[in-house]
Amino acid sequence: MLTPEQIQERVKTIIQLPALPALALEVVEMVDNPKTSAQQLGRLISADSALTGKVLKIANSPFYGFPKKISTVDFAIIVLGFDALKEIVISIALVSTLQRKTDTYFNTQLFWDHSIATGVIARRLARDIGYRVTGEVFVAGLLHDMGISVLNKYFSSEFHRIIEIVRESNLTFHDAEESVLGVSHSEIGGWLGERWNLPDHLVEAIKFHHQPAKAVINPQLVAIINCADVFANQINTEELEYDKGATFDDAALDVLNLHDENLLQEYKNQYSETIQNDLKETSILSHLAAM
Repeated sequence: MLTPEQIQERVKTIIQLPALPALALEVVEMVDNPKTSAQQLGRLISADSALTGKVLKIANSPFYGFPKKISTVDFAIIVLGFDALKEIVISIALVSTLQRKTDTYFNTQLFWDHSIATGVIARRLARDIGYRVTGEVFVAGLLHDMGISVLNKYFSSEFHRIIEIVRESNLTFHDAEESVLGVSHSEIGGWLGERWNLPDHLVEAIKFHHQPAKAVINPQLVAIINCADVFANQINTEELEYDKGATFDDAALDVLNLHDENLLQEYKNQYSETIQNDLKETSILSHLAAM
């Protein structure tokens, strides 16, 4: 069995562990720079025809719900804003680096639907509790399980064994991971986040979304992702092995002051309707995968 140290080293070095494409990284850096103008950002994206096409296709999807045709990147920036453009670019990068076809152990569509649902719910929950909403709330939700993709793509035999254990026993996915690898997908996702030079609070949200009590940089963001992940899993009609046994963490509920069962049920009902509408009409990452 590989040791956690060997897993970490392999994760950090295998195929130069997928880095964010240079242009996508530059877009993210520009969005995070308060001095960046819409014109500057538009020029950068428009210089790459492939990225431009993908951005416009996603911007025009029902996911963002703009009633008029968005025909230029400049217009997309004006109507959607910098944060939405950052969400789109990171989504594109995520799919292009970690996409893999469905097999008996991993359903690609269900995985991306869950990732999208978690991001959407995280954004809604953030608004509902009065958290200062930024594009990074959605991004953290979208990326929270990217360690699963790393396992599936680069550690397929170990991943298959983990899935088999979950299917054949009462163990949670986390416990099965520990028994096979000695490390969890959350930790692996955190290492990939570091490799992508994501902000520390995003790396923390990915790494500790199942252990929010360990968060020190932004406990509220981590708590939001933990709860959004559980909401998304409860709403989903098909069980996901990697969320088997997932429940709201008490530390997350403490941070968000969400111990009221009636309020949790009310949120669940609201988010269920939102997710059903979004995923019935379109899947942002399904669009990308088809390109």
